[in-house]
Amino acid sequence: MAGNRVTIQDLADKLGLSKFSVSRALSGKPGVGEATRSRVFRAAQAMGYRINQDVPITTGQILFVRQEIDPVSSELWLNIMHGAEQEADRLGFAIVPRQVRHLGDARQMESSIVGIILAVPRPAEWTAAALSTGLPVVCASYVAPMEPIDQVVGADWEAGFGVAGLLASLGHTDMAFVHGSVAPLGRHERLRGFRDGVQQHLGAAVEDIVFDEGLGFRRAFFAYLRAGGAPTALFCAHDGIAVSVISELLRLGIRVPDDISVVGFNDFVSAMQVSPRLTTVRTAQVEMGGAMVRCIADRLIGPEGASRPPVRLSLVSEIVVRESTGPVAPKTWLARALDLAKADEALPA
Repeated sequence: MAGNRVTIQDLADKLGLSKFSVSRALSGKPGVGEATRSRVFRAAQAMGYRINQDVPITTGQILFVRQEIDPVSSELWLNIMHGAEQEADRLGFAIVPRQVRHLGDARQMESSIVGIILAVPRPAEWTAAALSTGLPVVCASYVAPMEPIDQVVGADWEAGFGVAGLLASLGHTDMAFVHGSVAPLGRHERLRGFRDGVQQHLGAAVEDIVFDEGLGFRRAFFAYLRAGGAPTALFCAHDGIAVSVISELLRLGIRVPDDISVVGFNDFVSAMQVSPRLTTVRTAQVEMGGAMVRCIADRLIGPEGASRPPVRLSLVSEIVVRESTGPVAPKTWLARALDLAKADEALPA
């Protein structure tokens, strides 16, 4: 590039388009699709081409595809969408929320749509439909192995490993992971990291307490105690579970953290509303949304962007220590809790 000044021909060569198409896109004239116009403007911004500020910059819309989910998880998805909106505004995109059923017919996709964010808890059900659009797709949860879709998630294994280290530093050796299911891969990764972290400390062990979140924690906890479990610390799959666990333990006369420490995951608003306030893993929810928009923007800059291998991006979390965790203490509560567990077992189902 002569004198390092970017020209329309440079942009055309970068994008694999004709000079005519690039010129019409930059001038705002008709005859160029929104997806192409978006690519041109994104490349111009990235390469430092001076755009006529009198021309409105239309870089297209990004679908933020979601579905109806439980109230606890809705806070996570709303935070991710907020991050996507912030980054989209900075880069000149518009975020358009849509229910996932709109992916059913790719032929109805508006020409202004330039990318798709899959913000769904079970992406395997929808990735094929998203890919059929031919647009860049990025997922906010774990995709199938080798699937050609960009993925942005939290570093779940590292989070579990870090929680194990925190609890071990407080002297805890009898720990359990509390969850309703490890079917979501994120939960499975947290448990795997928790177990790996516990193994770094001699004499420490971790088990898991599985229960039906609709039926509550009490009976699963009693069954765990009757089977010989006696935890001094519980790591919960998410903050909603942790709040329920704290409430149930207090109902049983088990003090938190004096008898049992409790750790959550996500740092939802409820973590500050429960008493004692919840020690939890603060995940980079807003930052995830921004990272997904950048993934799509990178795919739109030129042919090489579209042809790059899919990326797996993990954002590291942090542990926020509050009042629900403390040093290990003698299990003075155990005999009383076992009596309650035995009495509960005698009750009709």
